[in-house]
Formats: sequence, structure tokens, C-alpha cells
Amino acid sequence: MTEVSLKLTKRSAESLLPKPSKYVAWDSEVSGFGVRVMPSGSKSYILKYRIGRGRAAKTRTITLGKLIACTPEAARRMARDYKAEARLGQDPFKAEEQSVEDGTQTFAELFEAWQNKAAHISRRTGALRKSANVKLDVDRLTIHVLPLLGNKPINQIKLADIANVRDQITSGATKTQKKTKPRGVRRASGGAGTAKRTIGILSSVFAYAVEHELLDRNPCKGVRLAPSKNNERFLTEAEAGRLGQVLKKWEGRENAKQAVTIIRLLSLTGARRSEISELKWSEIDFDQGFLRLGDTKTGMSIRPISKLALDLLDLQPREHPKWVFPASTGPAAYQGLGKIWRQIRCEAGLEDVRMHDLRHSFASFGAAKGLSLPMIGALLGHKSFATTQRYAHLTNSAAQKAAEEIGRVVGDAMDISLR
Repeated sequence: MTEVSLKLTKRSAESLLPKPSKYVAWDSEVSGFGVRVMPSGSKSYILKYRIGRGRAAKTRTITLGKLIACTPEAARRMARDYKAEARLGQDPFKAEEQSVEDGTQTFAELFEAWQNKAAHISRRTGALRKSANVKLDVDRLTIHVLPLLGNKPINQIKLADIANVRDQITSGATKTQKKTKPRGVRRASGGAGTAKRTIGILSSVFAYAVEHELLDRNPCKGVRLAPSKNNERFLTEAEAGRLGQVLKKWEGRENAKQAVTIIRLLSLTGARRSEISELKWSEIDFDQGFLRLGDTKTGMSIRPISKLALDLLDLQPREHPKWVFPASTGPAAYQGLGKIWRQIRCEAGLEDVRMHDLRHSFASFGAAKGLSLPMIGALLGHKSFATTQRYAHLTNSAAQKAAEEIGRVVGDAMDISLR
């Protein structure tokens, strides 16, 4: 990091120009007091000081405030006061309030700060994220990244280190298996898909560091990741028929009744798994034929549903005041869907079909009937048209088929023949 020295005044501080890498202009009056200039042009007053005296005294760098919010004179007075306390061996900041801003903090320390201050807020929208999604991100970094980068200072983490993390996850070197309860096991596997998702979350952590001027640059920028695979699987009408037949066979099993109804509703509504398995009675509008969901991936959502789906819900026993599909024990929603789904799909010869593919299939059947992309997006609860755009090829195919049929009718009527 480049360093210069000058008498810091309002004019001299404002005249400091950004450079390709961050630098500090140190004040010629108070040692350790200066202005840090970031490549983005952002400027902050900082103070570098020792706690106590002698070579063993710990050095700390803190941010006193942004240039636009504080005058050099006020920042200089603050610096003098903090240095006086530090000489007596008293750290001006409590441990939980310290902000080591010279890049020497470890990734583990940065990770903890990110969890406490940024993980719960979406960087894209600024909205509050669901706690379950935050936990999933934190778990991924804890399992796959912390053992590799935890003790490394963040200013020493380079693109090559990120590439190594990617390769370790892809090869399966970071996979783990952990017992979670008497009859439960949590398996964290590796692979290219896991590596891509994990590096994406890791990039958000370093973006937080750049935003708070802890680093000049995000070391994840430029790392090569495996290309996205098209994991969308659409059921054909014949496959949907096979699935329906197996569901009929399973509906008589006492332990599978709720799972069968949930799978049918997922197929009929295109809803996400949790939106049906955790559905509340209060979210069903039987009069208007809507689901009024209060907590989805995109926030509150109102979804129109078919009469058949509504009738299925109406037939569901009112066994719990809150949950449409309650757990057999305890106050939670139904938990046994995954295991039964795997058995049902195998019996139907659909081993490669994920539960989420029922949502894709709903969109596919809608497109085949000529529904527009905005209509499909409304039925699926998409907030952004870009999300629905993935189904454009389906509507294009439906339009092409319709054009073919119309062309045939008109051609026959007008006796148009090219033979």
C-alpha cells in the first residue's frame, strides 16, 4: 500500500486523487493519523496506534470516519485522544467494536463479521433473507472454506487461493458426514455444482470486505467456474401419467397420505416444495381460489390455483389449527416428504426427476397450452420477468406449433400447395 505524508487540511485531503491501489496520506502533525484513499475514490480518516509501549505493544488500525462526514481538525483531535488512551495500555475500542482495517485480519474474523452484519441482507435487492437460506450459506462456507482459509490474513488471499478452494471442493476433498441427531446424518458432498455455489457465497463475503474498505479487490473476481448445467427436467404427459398411477397406489398407505397429497399439489400448482409442505390454513382463500403466501423465496405472494387443487386442500383433515400438513409429533409442519418421494419416483421409473422438476413441468404444460411468459410467471410467483425467461423456449415451441396448425388450416382453405 503506497504511503505519502503531508499536512492534512480540508483542501489537501479533498485534493487527494484515487490510484489503481489504495494508499494512505499520513498527517505530518500527528503520527499514525491519515487519510486512506480507495481506488473507488472513497476516503476515510484512519488511525494506526500501539496499545502500551515497547516492541511487544500490539498495533491496531481503525477508521475514524468518512472524509465527507468529518473535518480534519475533528478527526485529528479524536486521533490524539485515542493515542493518549492507548499509551496507557487501554484500547480505545472494545474487542467487539474493533475494526481492523489494514487487511491483516484473518478470513475467520471476516467471516464472523459478515455473518453478524451482512449475511441476512440480500446484496441484490437489499431485502431481508430467509434464515434457512442464510444458514445454508453459512454451513457451506464453514464446511468447505473455513478449514482452507480460516487462519489466512485476508490481504494475503489471492486468486490462486480461491482456485484451490474451488478445486478442493470439486474433487470432493472437503466433503463431510456429521451425525445430527439419534437417527439423522448430515452429508455435505463436493462436486462442481457445490464449488460454484460456494464460491458465489464466498465472493459475497469478500464483496463485504471491499465495501467496508478492508480490501482493495475481491479475490474471487476472475476465478473460473464450471459452466451452468441445464438441470431443468420436464415431465411428458406419459411420465405424468405414470407418476399419477403410482400416487394412486400409495394414497392408501397411512404413512404416505400427506406426502401423496403434497406431491399432487406441487404438480397442480407449480409451487415450491416448502410453499406446500409448510402451507398454513390462513394462507388458503377458498372463496376466491387463491393461495396468499406470506413467506416465500420472493416475499409475500398471491397465487391463483385450480378448482382441483382447491378441492384437494378442502378434503385435507383439519388436524392442526395452523398447518395444513402437520408433523405426526410436535408443533412443526410435515417432515417426511423427501424419503417417500424418492421411493415413488423410482417406482414410476423417474429416478432422475427432482421434486423441483414438478414446478418446471407445470410451466411446461402451461406453455404447451399457449400461456404467455408473464402469465406463467404470475402462476409460479416470480417477481422478476428475467426468472420466467428461462421458459421462453417452451412458449416459442407452443407458438411454432400453433403457427403450423393455423398455416395448415389456411393452406387447406385456400388450396395452397407447393407440390
